Amino acid sequence: MTKFEFEHSVEGPASVEAVWALWSDVDRWVEWDESLESVTLDGPFAEGSSGTMAIKGQGPIEFVLTSVEAGVGFVDETSVPGALLRFTHRVEKLAGGVRVTHAVSIEGPRAEFLGPVVTADLPDAVEALVKLAS
Repeated sequence: MTKFEFEHSVEGPASVEAVWALWSDVDRWVEWDESLESVTLDGPFAEGSSGTMAIKGQGPIEFVLTSVEAGVGFVDETSVPGALLRFTHRVEKLAGGVRVTHAVSIEGPRAEFLGPVVTADLPDAVEALVKLAS
């Protein structure tokens, strides 16, 4: 099976609590991820909850939270024709702030095509998230 993987980390003076607050309030994802028009979640920010992301120029896609560990990170998955996209988000406390890491794993026949498209603005989004949380 074809697979694509990408990971990016940003360190900054934010707190774990501030990063978690931005992650767990999906309405605010548009504040740090410019590719999003809106995000909704049907239920609490917890494993098993699902929602919809409206991506600029692409329309809405559904996602499900497959793992949530408060103050540590979460994983969300999206299925599209020809690929399963898994987004892993982690925050680590450092002496002077935090390290935030977003990773993307894509499996399926369209993985190599979708990978660069999906991850093109990921470094900017992680940078904006850490800056907003600081």
